[in-house]
Formats: sequence, structure tokens, C-alpha cells
Amino acid sequence: MTSFAATSEAPAVLTVAYDIGEPGGAGWDAAVRHRNMWGKLYTGIHFLDDDTVVLSFRPADNRQRWAEWERVRAAWIMEDLAA
Repeated sequence: MTSFAATSEAPAVLTVAYDIGEPGGAGWDAAVRHRNMWGKLYTGIHFLDDDTVVLSFRPADNRQRWAEWERVRAAWIMEDLAA
């Protein structure tokens, strides 16, 4: 798994690439877990090839209302990637 954005602030769009072709399915499991953490409505899914998927987590339309919660969710995802 590779993260392209690692900040303490919730980015405008957090983009993460996952290796879903690895044995044991850890990349696929992480991608599903992170999509569920962020929410399906605001997660873009892009398959680069058979073994790589990129998820783009974007903020809600009402940015001011959800900014703090998005910072928390981004931190959860980044902590999970670092583990």
C-alpha cells in the first residue's frame, strides 16, 4: 500500500494506492476497510491494473460542517497504513 498524502490536516483529497494482488488479501482488506471508514459516497475507486486500486477520499459537500470528522477519518486511515 502506498499513500500519496500524509499530513496532519485533512487534505482536500486523500489518495491511496493499494496492492490488491498480494497474497492473503491484506491490500484488498485495507481498501475495503478504509472505504467503509470514509464512506462510499465520497470515495472514488480507480483500478490501475489487475493488482492495483487507487481510492480517492474527498470531502463532503458541506466542508465546514464535516472538516473535523474528515480529519479524524484521514488520521485513522494514515495510522492504519503505517501499521
